[in-house]
Amino acid sequence: MSEDEELPDLDGGAARSINSTAVSGGGGDQNYVSPSPDQVLENVLENVLYFLTSRHDRNAASLVCKSWFRAEALTRSELFIGNCYSVSPGRVTNRFKQIKAIAIKGKPRFSDFSLLPPDWGAHFANWLRAMAASYRALEKVYLKRMCVTDEDLAITAHSFPFLKELVFVCCEGFGTDGLAIIAREC
Repeated sequence: MSEDEELPDLDGGAARSINSTAVSGGGGDQNYVSPSPDQVLENVLENVLYFLTSRHDRNAASLVCKSWFRAEALTRSELFIGNCYSVSPGRVTNRFKQIKAIAIKGKPRFSDFSLLPPDWGAHFANWLRAMAASYRALEKVYLKRMCVTDEDLAITAHSFPFLKELVFVCCEGFGTDGLAIIAREC
């Protein structure tokens, strides 16, 4: 039964309201209202999800129901995006609020063999704008096969004051000026 569900009166009268919250009795605090069962389950679930370290297990848990989906998003601190075009940066930042480490892969693997046009895409700028507004406590950024400019590195240095680790694997588009800004600011 949900909280405040309307039930018909068996005597043929009007419907009456039943509230599932209880007031404790017996000498204690008379104003105490016990939490709803759903709230208790979500608190327990959030504590359990902290122990799930595998992203595959966390993804599976988020598919159980809507409350598990919300709880998993609230407790996730590391995020892996296997294809930067599979989800929009805005959707990621709206769902996940507590991210401290993010890994983003850009171009497909065959781009390593010059099988894509030179200006194909996988630009970090769109992701950077969204992350700079939402993830001020970001500590680690891992990028693979992304286009990163010196301007992106300058924004990264100014937007994430707690940045400890910046990893580039097969990334292109930046130079020593951008790396100097990172070294000086972080």
